Amino acid sequence: MKLPQKERRGKSDDHLIPLINVVFLMLIFFMVIGQIAPPDRFQIRPPTSRSELSAKERSITIAVTRDGSLALNETPVALEALIPRLKLALDAGRQQGDAAEIQIRADAALTAGRLTQILDRLRESGISKVRLLTWSER
Repeated sequence: MKLPQKERRGKSDDHLIPLINVVFLMLIFFMVIGQIAPPDRFQIRPPTSRSELSAKERSITIAVTRDGSLALNETPVALEALIPRLKLALDAGRQQGDAAEIQIRADAALTAGRLTQILDRLRESGISKVRLLTWSER
């Protein structure tokens, strides 16, 4: 005896499965390719230079805005408190066996006089090697 076969209907959302797969693959692609970094606390446009040296990964960064506001590793700091906090950061790096480089990321519109004040404070505290970060002219 033959029984009548019911028509097999696909589920109404079967056509969404390939779309979900594509979206999932795109998500993975952008997570791998994209770089997620926190935004800078201060908007700084460094000066340009012809230097080809790159910044080191392990560094202590002093950010200086055009109006002279300071930040040590993205934490706002006053000029008077810069040296003690900088020494704490250097000591913490030495305890981990890491010799961190000090980098200054200054805005191109910052006056030379204000930058000289900061460099003088660093020199007076015994810090002799500092790198000024710039954009490449290319």
